[in-house]
Order: sequence, then structure tokens, then C-alpha cells
Amino acid sequence: MTAFDYSRPRATAERLIKRYGQREQLRRSTRSGPEFNPIVSTADYACRIVVLSYEDKQIDGTRIKASDKLVYLSTEDMTIEPAEFDALVIGGVVHEIVNVKPLSPAGVVVFWEIQARR
Repeated sequence: MTAFDYSRPRATAERLIKRYGQREQLRRSTRSGPEFNPIVSTADYACRIVVLSYEDKQIDGTRIKASDKLVYLSTEDMTIEPAEFDALVIGGVVHEIVNVKPLSPAGVVVFWEIQARR
């Protein structure tokens, strides 16, 4: 049995996010120097995202809040993988990343699903 080629679904996801999404920034902060007085530097990485709202039935007020955003992040041109310690700058407003889940059948990341919170 031949393995399924996930490059086509990945290309489709990239195309749809590019068409219906927006250009934003993934922000990563790094700490260096002594622990008692660290130097924090930030770097922004251009990314393409689609921002959605959670359905009412998904909002429980604890894990998912009414103001949280459901974000699909494209893999196109990404040089880093998003992580829970990163942030997304959406429309000039910084949103912390609460949860990151890659859609990655057979180890091929098609896109990332992110829960972002202001």
C-alpha cells in the first residue's frame, strides 16, 4: 500500500489561508543574561493567519474564554514553529498563545491551530 502524499493538502491549506487570511506577526521573546536581571529581546516573524471565533458551545469560561480567538496559521514561509510561549500580533494587538496544535497527519504539518488570548 502506498503512503498518502500530504503535500497537496498542505498546498491547499496554504492557498486558502493566503486567499481568506491576513498577514500578521508571530512574536517570540528570548531571555539572556543573568536570571536575576535578564535581557529580554523580541523578534517578529511574518505569517499568514485566518482568525475565527469559537462557537458558543466551545466556550466554557475557563479553558476557552469568550474573547479567545481560534487562529489557523499557514506553514507557508514559516522559519519557526509556533509555541505556547510565543504571541501573535493581530491587527496591532498582542495576543498570547494559549494552545498550539499542529494538524500533522503522518508527521507532515498541514497548518497550526492556535488558541490566542488578549
